[in-house]
Amino acid sequence: MTQDASSEVGAGPAESVRSLELFFDLVFVFTITQIATVLVDHPDLGGLTRSALLLTITWWMYGGYAWLTNALDLDRTGPRLLLLLGTAGFFVMSQAVPRAVGPGPWAVVFGAAYLVVVLVHFFGFKHTSGRRGILRIGPFNLASALVVLAAGFVPAEQRAWVWALACAMEWVTPYLSGLGGFTVGVGHFVERHGLAVIIVLGESITEVGAAASHLDDLTTVLVGSLLALAASAAMWWLYFDREEEASSALLERLPAAERPRAALWSFGYAYLFLIFGIAVSAVGMQQAIDAFRHPLHGLPAVLLPLGVALYLAGMSAFHRVLSGDWPVRRLVTAAAVLAAGIPALRLAGGGTALAVTTALLVGLVAWERRPRVPGLRSPGA
Repeated sequence: MTQDASSEVGAGPAESVRSLELFFDLVFVFTITQIATVLVDHPDLGGLTRSALLLTITWWMYGGYAWLTNALDLDRTGPRLLLLLGTAGFFVMSQAVPRAVGPGPWAVVFGAAYLVVVLVHFFGFKHTSGRRGILRIGPFNLASALVVLAAGFVPAEQRAWVWALACAMEWVTPYLSGLGGFTVGVGHFVERHGLAVIIVLGESITEVGAAASHLDDLTTVLVGSLLALAASAAMWWLYFDREEEASSALLERLPAAERPRAALWSFGYAYLFLIFGIAVSAVGMQQAIDAFRHPLHGLPAVLLPLGVALYLAGMSAFHRVLSGDWPVRRLVTAAAVLAAGIPALRLAGGGTALAVTTALLVGLVAWERRPRVPGLRSPGA
């Protein structure tokens, strides 16, 4: 893989996440929260599809910025201002997202802000060790950003098809451009994505708590909120107990030339399902608390188990890319959550579904708990 001289500004990958990156991540997570409101406002298949497309578009450039800050020297004023400009772009995107699915100018605003985010990403790499790589991948990113912008000029009923085209372009970009010229600083890369998971989980449970606080029934508020918190805590445990540490060691073991592709598949493609699962499960928890004592029907009866299953499936794929084996326990639990959670919501109500889902997640945590042994084999295999 091509690398520039280490004497260049920002040529050495960052060793740990900087505070400015955390500030950036908070804005990014707000964008995810706003994408989730699309599903809240439109709890049907169309809303689920549009939120998935918007998250895919947004996640693509979050990953791009994780690669950028991995190489960027944030001790200097210029790179800091550049990252803040990208942060502003994400913030404008977050403001536009809830209304971008309907008529009006907001889809154009979303596309224009996304174009700014892509341009900042491109110029940010120009003075790092990844400049040769960005000269290959940058034009493809720009092309997909222009498609996102063009979607704003399409009638709202057909807009999802244009967004889908942009998503497809982004997913195939690495195969058309290659990943040569980029380096992966393992410690920084793993920590950065782990912090994103923590913030998304935290923001999700905050949204659930805020929704529950508007209800009057004491049992619903307390029991429902605590069950949602326990489920989110179990989701946190499943990733951070061993998976994060194991992924860092496994990625470190790979030859430097192989790390970019492994990082793309694990922290890019697989992580998208993991993050989307958190967002969908958060909306599902809100729906379950709202319908704590009575059954749900239609898509709202699917969101909670679907979100948890997506999270487990994404984490399983993440594990598979880095370790070479599938975590069977997690896949079995994902299937069990779907098999038990959907009937519970349809027949008994949100409270029962929350209890069943939480019990299955906590059971998986207990199933995976065993004395640590030497080696890198992570849980669930």
